[in-house]
Amino acid sequence: MGAGSVEASLGARQGGAPAEVEAALVQRAKGDPAAFGELYEAHYSRILNYIFRRTLNVDVAEELTSNVFFKALRALPKYRHRGYFRAWLYRIATNEVRMHWRRKGGRPLTEQNPDWDDVSGRIRFNSPGADAEIERQEKLRRYAQVQARLRALPERYQTVLVLRYFEGLPIAEVAAATGKRIGTVKSLIHRGLKRLRRLIAEEGATSGSGSHYS
Repeated sequence: MGAGSVEASLGARQGGAPAEVEAALVQRAKGDPAAFGELYEAHYSRILNYIFRRTLNVDVAEELTSNVFFKALRALPKYRHRGYFRAWLYRIATNEVRMHWRRKGGRPLTEQNPDWDDVSGRIRFNSPGADAEIERQEKLRRYAQVQARLRALPERYQTVLVLRYFEGLPIAEVAAATGKRIGTVKSLIHRGLKRLRRLIAEEGATSGSGSHYS
């Protein structure tokens, strides 16, 4: 994979309810459990997928996602809606991931070795046609390569790159989800991509000698 294809390999997903519609639902949810249930249904899969991408462990992702919505429910009465509700959920989720790794002794993700056969069954790519499986396997290979390199980066870069390119959040929402200024987020994304490109270039330079990232 060439260094110039980092952003394309990361990919992006868009979507979500209009801000004004969700703001009204959030307000109702402060006194109506059924409304919070709607928010839960609307955002559960997204938050679960985000945490899974950060941990590559299904059981951990499910546990932490439950924690996210439990904490969101408890904090909702004091929540002041200043944008997309999902950015607030991502912020809680990011803190849950950070605390998870701290409980593990702060070990870098590079020490974790996910079972890519298991991971592959949980990644979905839209690849229609006769060559769909071949295309899917190639996309999975690129996905695994990028994930391996992301896991080699400091946590601050992992967070903004996953939020921006895997979760497809606009820069402003990444800033809201991380509690950082927009300019800081842009700088982190720029430096994170630069580090990724350097890792990819180093991989290409050493691939002939059998070196690889797990």
